[in-house]
Amino acid sequence: MLTKEFAQRSGLSEKQVRKIVQHLEERGYHLNKTEYRGREATDFKEEDIELFQEITERVARTNSYDLAFEELEQEKDFLQVIVKEDKQHLPSDQQVPQLINELRNEINKMREERQMLGQMVSQVHQQQEELKALHTQLNQQLESNSKSLESLTAAQKEQSEQWSQTQQSIETQTKEQQALAQSIQSNEKKGFFQRLFGG
Repeated sequence: MLTKEFAQRSGLSEKQVRKIVQHLEERGYHLNKTEYRGREATDFKEEDIELFQEITERVARTNSYDLAFEELEQEKDFLQVIVKEDKQHLPSDQQVPQLINELRNEINKMREERQMLGQMVSQVHQQQEELKALHTQLNQQLESNSKSLESLTAAQKEQSEQWSQTQQSIETQTKEQQALAQSIQSNEKKGFFQRLFGG
């Protein structure tokens, strides 16, 4: 029977039924399936009614689907009722070798992926070491450039001081020369007037 009919027969709402089915399937339990209007639907049986009613009662009492299922999973009857043996889902003798090959291929694929992951980790580690070396090199170069800049600044300051001293020396010498020239000129004028007036 489908969900709507099963809900009516069990006295539950369709929402409750779907919720219980969802939790059952999440825990790996398989309910019978059928096709309805081109879609897969759960095919409920008469014996499912009592079980779903029991689940609903325990959910109401524990206020938790997880706690309700934990209680039920400890009871043997629960597993016997829920787990439906379907021979269509069991592998035949002819399918076993194929399944083994598929499993081997999957294992080999996982090994290859693990190897690739290991290579990627090694590459990342190598790149990290290269970045550390580059960072150290840049720090050393920056420190060297800073020292060179300090030396150039000190040399420029010293040169500027020397230039200032030279300028002051030139100005002093110029003033002295001007004073000397004025003194000579004054003496020459005195001598001229003395000779002129017979002094």
